[in-house]
Amino acid sequence: MATRSDRPDDDRPNAVDLTTRVRRRVLPTLHRIKEPLGGFAQCVQHPDEYVGTVQYGLREFRTDLDEMAFEPEPIASLKVHRDGRLSAGSWVRRKRPLATWQLHVALFENGPDAIDVFAHREYSWLRHPLKHYRGDGWDTTGGVERMRSLLSTHDVTFRID
Repeated sequence: MATRSDRPDDDRPNAVDLTTRVRRRVLPTLHRIKEPLGGFAQCVQHPDEYVGTVQYGLREFRTDLDEMAFEPEPIASLKVHRDGRLSAGSWVRRKRPLATWQLHVALFENGPDAIDVFAHREYSWLRHPLKHYRGDGWDTTGGVERMRSLLSTHDVTFRID
């Protein structure tokens, strides 16, 4: 039986999208298959990637991400916060579709009206899939700084806890 949060027409302010709900169900199983072979489909979100916390709901913040030229990223591994929360979506920003680099943002609900934002800069999986998967060139500091700059430029208020 579907719960209210499983329905695609969910109108809660912080409802996660269908892609995120599918990723939350599928990727842990895929991870258990890949991990013994040296692969992964989920990982713990590194605290150094913390950008800040925005003080409004997930749907409203997704609108801001759209305005900043981010796109949902269904291919990303499932991020798990140190406290056990599952990511509420992954988004990427590229200068062009086949750009070498991308800015990757992971979102975590923090109560009904707050979103914790994490970011890193990495090779785009579209252009450099092996480098991306191995984590070559992973840039936490650059990703956090760039995302904070984008938030400020787009007048998105955030706090740093």
